Amino acid sequence: MMRGTSASAGIGIGKAVVVVETELKIKKEAIADPEAEKVRFQAAVKQAIEETEVLAKDLAARVGPKDAEILNGHLLLFSDMFLMGEIENIIAGENVNSEYAIENVCNTYADTFASMGNELMQQRATDMHDIKTRMQKILMEVSSVDISSLPEGSVIVAKDLTPSMTA
Repeated sequence: MMRGTSASAGIGIGKAVVVVETELKIKKEAIADPEAEKVRFQAAVKQAIEETEVLAKDLAARVGPKDAEILNGHLLLFSDMFLMGEIENIIAGENVNSEYAIENVCNTYADTFASMGNELMQQRATDMHDIKTRMQKILMEVSSVDISSLPEGSVIVAKDLTPSMTA
């Protein structure tokens, strides 16, 4: 028997669909051209922003603006010059690949948020993991699972449902 946390109250009756996301294997790789790597990183951030804007607008139209607030928060993180600057500094300072720099910086922030006693700040840790994974998937050209294509009446079983997945 499997145990987990339900996403909503009540019971779900339907065909269980197990959603398994691709596990990203992030490796530290030396790079020869940090400026080119920063351009690659910036392109991934730009793409993540564009995709998030589409998701947020769609979610606001279908469900309501309140439900799109999480994705609007992600947009703020993607646009945070300090956060993105830290990632670029690691790329240039350590001559490492973007995926590795993103992993280090975002995990540091997520760990800090998770250790705080405030529930809202702990939720920011989840947001940080979500944006980290989205940027890395873009860089690694890995597709996310599209749960919107599941048949109506499906009961989703997943290790985690991120805000971007559920949008």
